[in-house]
Amino acid sequence: MKLLILFISSLLVAQLSHGADMWPFGEKKITVEDQLSKVKECGILMRSDATLEDLFIWEDRAAIESNPYKPLIEALASDIGREPYSPISNSLWMCDYERVEDHGAYVEIIERLELMTNRALNLSNITDYVDIEEGKAWVLFDFNGKQIKWEAAVDDDWLDPYIIAKYDALLKSSGSDTRIYSNHTDYGQVAFFAAFSSAEFQCYKELSPIKLELIENQT
Repeated sequence: MKLLILFISSLLVAQLSHGADMWPFGEKKITVEDQLSKVKECGILMRSDATLEDLFIWEDRAAIESNPYKPLIEALASDIGREPYSPISNSLWMCDYERVEDHGAYVEIIERLELMTNRALNLSNITDYVDIEEGKAWVLFDFNGKQIKWEAAVDDDWLDPYIIAKYDALLKSSGSDTRIYSNHTDYGQVAFFAAFSSAEFQCYKELSPIKLELIENQT
């Protein structure tokens, strides 16, 4: 009994001397700044127009640091909650499926994918047509000197996820090492998309508790 008391006392002294990270019965906290440094190694960067305060709208510092990487990555995948409402990180996207209401919706989606992949396909002249009542939607663009048109299924204002799968297939056929990964099961009507090279995805898998798979394996 005396030995147990001495052991606990020594732990308390060590904790007071060296900080809470010495406490063996709790997870070691990782600062937001250190987490950002690690995810940067996986190609996940905050945009220059985003700040730490933009992250803390979604989760406060204590929540992010006590549960490393999950809430941080989810916040990075969100949009800035103020003007210009741009992505916090270009390579990640928490995408609400209920977003296709009128003309321009699929233009925005393709442009977001181009942003995520750092314009790996370099698409141009992107136009679309969306008429919910007519039940008709498509997106049109130029790629490598050819015009490509993708028809989209219409289901009220829900995004047709096969448009994103087709974009990924075009990445694959073009020989790009950047691909689209997704998790469309854990966030309700929101899907989590990410664009990674193969090396970046391996880095991500070793770091993040959020499961992602190639979108081609889920369609």
